[in-house]
Amino acid sequence: MSKSKQSIVIIGSGWAGSTLSGSLDETRYSITVISPETTTPYTPLLASAACGLYDFSLVETPIRRTGKKLKFIKAVVKDIDFKTKTLHCTPAFPDKGSLPVGTFELGYDIVVIAPGCVNQTFGTPGVAENAFFLRTVKDAMSVAEKVRNCFEKASIPGLTDQQQRELLHFVIVGAGPTGVEVSSELSDLCDGSYARLYPHLRGKVTIAVHDVAENVLSGFDTKLQEYAMASFSKRNVEVLTASHIERVEQDCLYTKEKGRIAAGLVIWATGNKCSPLVESLPVKKTPRNPRILTDDFMRVYDSSSNLVDSAYALGDAADVEDARLPTTAEVACQKANYLAQSLNRGFYEPFKYRQAALVAYLGQNDGVISGKKDYSGSQAWIAWRSKNFLWTRTWRQKVLM
Repeated sequence: MSKSKQSIVIIGSGWAGSTLSGSLDETRYSITVISPETTTPYTPLLASAACGLYDFSLVETPIRRTGKKLKFIKAVVKDIDFKTKTLHCTPAFPDKGSLPVGTFELGYDIVVIAPGCVNQTFGTPGVAENAFFLRTVKDAMSVAEKVRNCFEKASIPGLTDQQQRELLHFVIVGAGPTGVEVSSELSDLCDGSYARLYPHLRGKVTIAVHDVAENVLSGFDTKLQEYAMASFSKRNVEVLTASHIERVEQDCLYTKEKGRIAAGLVIWATGNKCSPLVESLPVKKTPRNPRILTDDFMRVYDSSSNLVDSAYALGDAADVEDARLPTTAEVACQKANYLAQSLNRGFYEPFKYRQAALVAYLGQNDGVISGKKDYSGSQAWIAWRSKNFLWTRTWRQKVLM
């Protein structure tokens, strides 16, 4: 008589969740993915898609797909009862009031907690209502539409030169890799195809990057930071470090240093904070910017530092004890591949992170890479564009790129 499959529930459909679900042995496990998102976005490519380099269909993959035996539930996990191995969930639909079921429970044999993170706004007034984020394909679509509308508004007869310039002032808050890359892609777009489509607005577009830190690309070497600053200067992208954002309104933002700054678009790229689920769970967490703390087998501890039975945590929502790993796609995928192999074959060795290079695109075929060897210039740009192919998971996407 064949052994029955264990039920494994994966919370989250991001890099960690999707990599794990696609790598588990279907003959051993009954796989369920539960997430409010029906696709996995290729987050390193969202800035490129938002600025027209790639079609949006190329930068996401549906969780439901033929050829893979897994169950998907579009819902949010509100709580986990580790003793009874039960998830408490609510459907993730804007019109969920029309559903006959408002909440439901889901049992498991093994649970993997990988809900990712949410946008860190630091409680800044007006950000949620008026700024744009860049975490999902829907976000990228919204940014693309907003940029297009700013150019169209600036083309309406009767506007003054100052009004046009205010509509075409684009602000990115956050000078990490995401903020730097979206400003670079936006600069390429405005200097390229949009300069040809809107010749009457040439020279009126301005881009500014604000960050509370003293330097851009804080995870990079000082020389690469200086190189990035020089690259911004060449492209007339203004960088304002030590800038404290006080609030964001519909057509402007306010900083402590400069007061009111008119803007047609504000993109908020300041980093991550833990999801409401991770925040509420009674498990051991990192002290700053709380993330679930696991051992080097990805196992979860309870608040008393005892291992929780059959519970694992991956991706941006978790960190390995004494490792302090960054919240990047490389880390999420390495963890997920490790856990999949361990669950499929048995746990033999602890997880070891293989250091990956940090890459940032600076616009106009320029970039920086920080790793075993530091690069800048066209070599870094080629490496960045080549890496785009690694993020895709189907030959159709690679060919279209």
